[in-house]
Formats: sequence, structure tokens, C-alpha cells
Amino acid sequence: MVAPEQPLHNLSKAEFATQRQHVLGIDSEVPEGEAVPGISVWLAPDAVQISTPIQSSDRQQVLDGIVTYGTDLVVVIENKVAWGGVTEQPHRINLHGSPVVFEENHRSVKWQHLLEALSDLVECDLVFGAERLLISDFFDLVEEHFPLIGPYSTLARCGDKRFRVERRLDTILGEVVGTDVGKAKGARDLSGTAKIAMAWLGFTGDKVCLRMYPGDTLTQSRALYGDRSGLNAILALQSDGWHVEPNFHWGFMATGYAWVKTPLQVEKYCDYWADEIGVTRELSRPEWETYWAELESAQIIEAVGKKAFDAEFTRSQRQKAHPRPGLFCEYMWQLAEAQRLDAHGKFVEKVRVRLNQMLTALNAPPVTFHGGIS
Repeated sequence: MVAPEQPLHNLSKAEFATQRQHVLGIDSEVPEGEAVPGISVWLAPDAVQISTPIQSSDRQQVLDGIVTYGTDLVVVIENKVAWGGVTEQPHRINLHGSPVVFEENHRSVKWQHLLEALSDLVECDLVFGAERLLISDFFDLVEEHFPLIGPYSTLARCGDKRFRVERRLDTILGEVVGTDVGKAKGARDLSGTAKIAMAWLGFTGDKVCLRMYPGDTLTQSRALYGDRSGLNAILALQSDGWHVEPNFHWGFMATGYAWVKTPLQVEKYCDYWADEIGVTRELSRPEWETYWAELESAQIIEAVGKKAFDAEFTRSQRQKAHPRPGLFCEYMWQLAEAQRLDAHGKFVEKVRVRLNQMLTALNAPPVTFHGGIS
């Protein structure tokens, strides 16, 4: 994984050491005038390649792992199992006078990729007997003590660990949309339409959910309800597995507040806003009570939602509020089905198809295959 240009069969027999100060063992014999090539490895859950050159150091080091192939090669490993554990140790090495010449930069390996490689050995029946048992026992140890670093190259490999499932779904949505721009975990920004801003792919209960929120701001709502044909196209997706419901809430500046339940069926909710969106605007404080009563009378909101509105607006210093009559749209897969599809490399395309269904209804350009992102 760190030196594919060095075939194992061309190297001397490997010797392994852990928690040792010296790069080479005290019994190592290197011919005078010669040097042992060295590679420094950074092993961590979120290991990224850093261009800082390797420097000789006099620090009091304890090397986590050392693999020595006679005088052909030595590999030193700095290991972290926690996320965000950035360290200088991979590129500051105390040679203690050893005749080792390291490559200019260290090489990085993610724990997930290492565990995936071990898993592949088992799944492809390339190891048996004691070797297979050893790998299985190691996976049991990882699952019990270090569940966050397990592999997530497929949903099935994530098991029931929410952290890993969410990271895999985040990666899948990134491949679907083709960007990490503006992302939060599991969310991606969408472009090409004023009706919607983002899509979310997540995990709830035993289901994988693709969620989209057309009309999530007043500006988006004006574009959404001003296009009746597009609105009808969204509602028509209910016959093809999509769940569509009202998502009314209030906004101030760029933030949404006080979500409330809508008694009306979604079709009648959409009819109401298609008629009213042309006169819907930001409201000043003296208008709040009258407008609330109008919405409650029209069954757009329930009386019990007033408590949340009062907490966020009436009893605040805010002087403006604007209605956000959006929609909540969701397509779901059973987790077992998503795992099966992902194991066969088909789930990314399934998500892309469903995402494009909604974008097409919104008269927005579809997302296309981008070759994936890391």
C-alpha cells in the first residue's frame, strides 16, 4: 500500500518491531558507506498526504511500528486511531546515527483502506486457517474498541455503526452530485434552479433516506409556486415512491425557525400557496398576529405551533419574519436493499436516478456521472 514499486519477493525477509526508539535494531549490520532506504508512514483514520519534507530530529521518539527488510528497506509507522490527530511525528525522525535515508515525503494510509484490504482477503477466500482466524479476531477487536475507524467502502462493511454508515452515505452523495462544495455531513449544494438549494442523504432507523426541500426560503417558494406545471410534476412523484408533505416554517435573515405541522393535505397546501405566493412577503411585528390567524383559519398551521413561534419571534428582539411555505420530499430504501445495491456497485446510480427525478420535476438540470470524488 505504501511502496507498490517494491515487490515483496525482491526484498529480504521482513522483521517487525513495535514501540522502539531506534529506526534500526542494535544488531543491524549495514556495510560501511552504504545506507538503508527508508519510508515513513502516517496511519490514521483521516490521514491525508502532507508535503512537509522529512527532517532529521533529536526528539525523544517512540516509533509505533517498524518493518525492516534487511538492508533493502525500512518502513517506520506513526499510528493514530483518533480522528483529527494531526502530528509532526511522521516527518520528524530521530535517526540516532542510523545510516538510513528516508524519502523526501512520508506516505499516508487511512485505517479504513487498510481494513478494507484485509477484508478483501477474507471475502475473496485468499486466506484460510490460522491467517483467516487472525484477521477475523482483529476485526472483532476493531469493532469492540475502535468502531469509528472501521471500513466504509460499502454500506455492508459499515455494519450497524451509524458513524460509518453516515460517512459512506456522505461519500455516495458526493459521487452522485460530483462535488463537495458547500457540503455538511450528508448534504450537498445543488445548482441550476432557484427552487431548491441542497439534497441530503442519510440514515434513519432501518432506512436510507434521500431528502430534498423545495421552497425552503421565501425566495425559493416564489419560484416553486410560480411554476404550476413543475409543482404538479413534484406531486406526481408520489405515485413513484416519493413522499411529499408540507414543510412550513418561518425565517429570519438566512435561518429557519419554528417549524409547524400543516393539517391540509399536500395537494391543497400547494393550491393555497400557488394562489397566495404572489402577495406573500416579509412581515413586520405588528402584522404577525393577524397573519397567524389567517394561516390557522386556512389550515396551513396548527394552533399548537404558536408556542414555538412566540419563543423564536414574539419574545425575541426580532422585528421581521417571513413565511417559508416549503415542501419536504423523501425517497427511502430499506437499509438491507441499499447494502445489497452498494455491494454490487449500483447504489450510487440508484440515488442519482431518484435525485434527477426531483430535479427534472423542478425543471432543473440533472446531475451527471463525474467519475466520483474522494
